[in-house]
Amino acid sequence: MSVNASESQPFRVVDGSSNIFDTADPAGLSDVQLTERVVGYASQIAALTAQFFDLLVEFDNRGVWNGEGIRSCPQWLSWRTGLSLRTAQDHLRIAHALTELPHLHTAFHDGRLSYSKVRALTRVATIDREQELLSVALSATAAQVEHLVRSIKHVDHRDDDSAAKPAESDARWRWNDDGTLSVTMRLRPIDGARLLAGIVRSEYERTRTSDDPDLPTEVPDRAPTDTATPKPDLWRHVPSNIAEAVVAMADSVATMIDMPEFAPGAEIVIHTDDEDAETEPHLDGGPALSETETDEAACGGSTRTVRHRRNKTGTWGVAMTWGRKRRLPTRSLLRALFERDRGCRHPGCGRTRHLHAHHVRFWRNGGTTDPDNLILLCSTHHRALHTGEFTITALGHQRFTFHRTDGTVIETAPATTTPTGWQANPAIAQDAVEPVGGGRLDLGYTTEVLYAIWERRTAQHEQHIAA
Repeated sequence: MSVNASESQPFRVVDGSSNIFDTADPAGLSDVQLTERVVGYASQIAALTAQFFDLLVEFDNRGVWNGEGIRSCPQWLSWRTGLSLRTAQDHLRIAHALTELPHLHTAFHDGRLSYSKVRALTRVATIDREQELLSVALSATAAQVEHLVRSIKHVDHRDDDSAAKPAESDARWRWNDDGTLSVTMRLRPIDGARLLAGIVRSEYERTRTSDDPDLPTEVPDRAPTDTATPKPDLWRHVPSNIAEAVVAMADSVATMIDMPEFAPGAEIVIHTDDEDAETEPHLDGGPALSETETDEAACGGSTRTVRHRRNKTGTWGVAMTWGRKRRLPTRSLLRALFERDRGCRHPGCGRTRHLHAHHVRFWRNGGTTDPDNLILLCSTHHRALHTGEFTITALGHQRFTFHRTDGTVIETAPATTTPTGWQANPAIAQDAVEPVGGGRLDLGYTTEVLYAIWERRTAQHEQHIAA
């Protein structure tokens, strides 16, 4: 089937059938025309998604998404394009993976591979494997490709198992000269698995939005039967940067148990010089804090300011005042705030875990602890606010607006519309996305053949190096 472009029609089939990119009412199309359009649009969608991924990689590499409290490219995509956060994260993973897989990249651009197939293949594909995997994928369904990928991951995991005796778990921490904290850990496999499981769960809790279903809170008395509906594996994705998830884990432990009025380490203690206003405050046994960091600590948790007086030698003397804990909202007020805000109020965020009740007018500046001056922010956006990436204005009657550094309002959900003037790519075959051949997939035979090819190629490469 041949195609060409037309000035009046963006994509015209020249064998006598109708143009699949017209605006015809679907109800008036024949079965053949409907089939033609469904397959044709699917091929165009695959090719356009590949182009979108190319743009996405460059967009991420340049850091165009940075600013206004946006902490990652997936978060920006969720805010500006309406994708869910997890879909955006998956898109970015695939987009970066394709930069190292030229054969899959080309087939995706030609509309011959669907997004579902590419998503699965990029979990196991390497530069040495992709050509054979592409050959299988072009003649298989998306479900068959998923089965093949799971089989390959199982074999790879089995072959990579090490019989070496693991070292004992060890961890060290220290304050650095620049005020940051360094933690170095080497954990036994089971300890490492427990840490990662906690991190993944913490990451899910930290990034949970109002659209995510709640998990069951009670453990069943007996194991589910074979006919029970399997639950999704929510903890399988460990973030590459675990810093925020680890902090969220610490927040959970710090807030889940009622502590006595005074318990060293159970609250953030900040020391100041009672006589020298220019002296920077510092953590109890830790580094100095900037004014921004002091405001953030005082705004988000249980803090106490200890004022000291220096003795005649200029060293720290006795504590003159062991300050009170700063005033925090009551539980009933926090419940009322959550009912009102339903999560982090920063536009495009919506996280529902590890929230801070922020005083829009700072507590130290006379801000009150009431609904007209309190707004819920997640830990990420609370920090971004205190570092000046955006501002919040209280309008009264529990209404608030978010502003960029230039004063313009940050929209809650920027409008998205279909671009005008765009035409379908005439270079994409109308049936490009359809599998070639097909049939039942013999998973065992296919996996055996693929690994035989890869092992032979590796052996030939080693022989070539030895020669």
